[in-house]
Amino acid sequence: MGKIIDLSVVLEKEEKLQQVADYMEELKNQFSELIQEYEDDGVDARKVDTLTEALDALEDAYDMVCEVAENEK
Repeated sequence: MGKIIDLSVVLEKEEKLQQVADYMEELKNQFSELIQEYEDDGVDARKVDTLTEALDALEDAYDMVCEVAENEK
């Protein structure tokens, strides 16, 4: 007899991953707006570069979460 899979657990994981991805998407958007504000205000380029690197890392993390979520389906 085959192994029984509890679909509620799988769906819960997928829902959590989607929720995390949604939060990350919103955070990416807010980060981009903040970086634009810093650039518009003429803030030291090193600070803008640091924020841009953080945004890049967030985008990479977002892509990985989306990849895991896609593989769960």
